[in-house]
Parts: sequence; structure tokens; C-alpha cells
Amino acid sequence: MAQTRLRFGAYLAPVSHTVANIVKPWIKSVEDDAAGKLGFDVYAGGSLGRSPYAQFDLLRAGIADIGFVQPNYTSGQFKQLQILEIPLLTRSASEASVLAWSLYERGLVKGFEDVHVLGMWTAEPGNLFMRLPVKSFDDLKNKKIRSAGRLEGEFISSLGATTEAMHPSDVYEALRRHTIDGTVQGLVAVNTFQAYRVSSHIINAPFGVVSFALLMNKRKWESLPSDIQEVITRNSGQRIALLGGQAYDKRVAEIDKKFRALPSLTYIEPSEHDIEQLQVAVKPLADAWIARTENGAETYAAAKDILAQLRTRERAS
Repeated sequence: MAQTRLRFGAYLAPVSHTVANIVKPWIKSVEDDAAGKLGFDVYAGGSLGRSPYAQFDLLRAGIADIGFVQPNYTSGQFKQLQILEIPLLTRSASEASVLAWSLYERGLVKGFEDVHVLGMWTAEPGNLFMRLPVKSFDDLKNKKIRSAGRLEGEFISSLGATTEAMHPSDVYEALRRHTIDGTVQGLVAVNTFQAYRVSSHIINAPFGVVSFALLMNKRKWESLPSDIQEVITRNSGQRIALLGGQAYDKRVAEIDKKFRALPSLTYIEPSEHDIEQLQVAVKPLADAWIARTENGAETYAAAKDILAQLRTRERAS
């Protein structure tokens, strides 16, 4: 019987954290499970489409059979997933990844109707990196800060700063040229794109997360033999959430150790009072998101319920 082969498109480089530590291990697990019936041809580095903003359309059109997208880049289409951008909501990539998949499983996430969803994961909560000395969030007034998603930008604006959307690969140069004063990013992205080299301070408080969705072209999925579909499904869903989240958390621990040893980078640890003040600032942001989002109240309540269950299990283990 001829082997089924799928084209996997990735706009990130083969050595990137996402491709090397999430995509490739997932592909290996699927190929091993398929026992020779299924193989993947990986087109990394954007050879099937370089723009991260165009990945959903490329998958929908069948340019790639399978690939991942970042919903934050087209958040207007995935409004319910914006909840992951709310600061202080999640504490780790693993927790946020399971939350993202659980919300989708409950039927609360819209926007993926034209593709087949295999799984979701997230990066770690972002931190605030500044090229200028800061002591607290009060020092952000009148500063220009790079942000990734709508809610993240709204939160930064509520602290008195102005925001600018920017791809992470452009942040280093913007900081170096002083066209921005800081950036909200996770440690993995800051390490990958070297923004820490032009930063002097990091405020270590959990902002929101950027999310990823592993998707297949719907027509291609429907054309696969049922036994191949079963293999892919067995290795998807919650398994992808845990694979992606744990890979990010492991890498974060390594980078955090590296950054804390750098004399050029000063860590600012917010006090309990600082966090309480931030939670006060977050509430109107969350309320506004609930009000403007379809099933916003239900999605927010479900997120709180899911997180409470996860943390109860964590304390019991």
C-alpha cells in the first residue's frame, strides 16, 4: 500500500523552538504510530508562504496540507481566544495550553470552521522588557511599548503608555534605534530574536500569552483514509496542548536562568501590592472583552472553571 504523505508548512525556521521542539517531535510520534503508512514533508522557513499573518489562508487554500497559525495575528477572527491575552490570567505555558484546548473542546472558540483543528498550545506568559531603567509599572507613562494582541495593547494603554504592533523579529532593531522603549514578550521570543541584548530591565509579571493552533486543510483531512485519521487524532488534542506547553515551560526555565546571570539585565519583581493594583487595572479590560465578545461571559466563566480545576489537581499532586 502506498504511503500517504502530507506537506507541513511552517513560516518559522527549522531550528526555531516551535519547529524543533514541538512540530518535529509531534511528527515523529505520528509517523511512529502510523508504522510506515504516513509521512510528512516539512517545508519550514516560509518556503510555502513566509508571512505569519497569511498562514490561515494558505492552509484554507491547500497550499500546505497541515501547519500552525498564531491566532493573535488575526485576533478579529478568533475573538474568544483573545481571552488568553488577559494579563495575570494564566501562570505557565502548560496551564494556558490546556485552557486553550479545553475552551475549544467545549465549543466556545469560533473562527476555525473552514479548517480541521488538530490541537492548540501557547507560549509562556509575556514579561515586560525595557531599554530604560524602570522600577514599576508606574514608570510606563508616556513610553512606547510593543504589544502582540488587542487586549495586551489595551492593558498597556491603560497604564499610560502608547502601544505599537510589531512582529517579534523587528523588536531588536526598534529597541536599538530607540523607536520603542520596551516590549511585552515571552522569554523564548526575546531570546530567539535577541531583544534582551538591547534591554536593561525586565518586569517579571505575567502578561497574556500568544497562542498557536495546529490545523489541516479540511478537504485534505476528509480525503484521508479512516485509519490515518485515527492515527493523527490519537496524537492530537490534549496531547498537543501538553507537548507544546511543556516544551515552552522547559525552555523558559533554561532562558530565565541565563537571563538572571546577565549583569546587563535587571529583574524587577512586583510586590503583592503591585499585583493587586494590576488586577484592578485588568478588571475593566476583561469586562469590556466580555461585553463585546460573542459568548464572552460564558467563555470567561469556563476559563475560570478550567483554571480552578487545573490548580486544584496541581495542589493535590
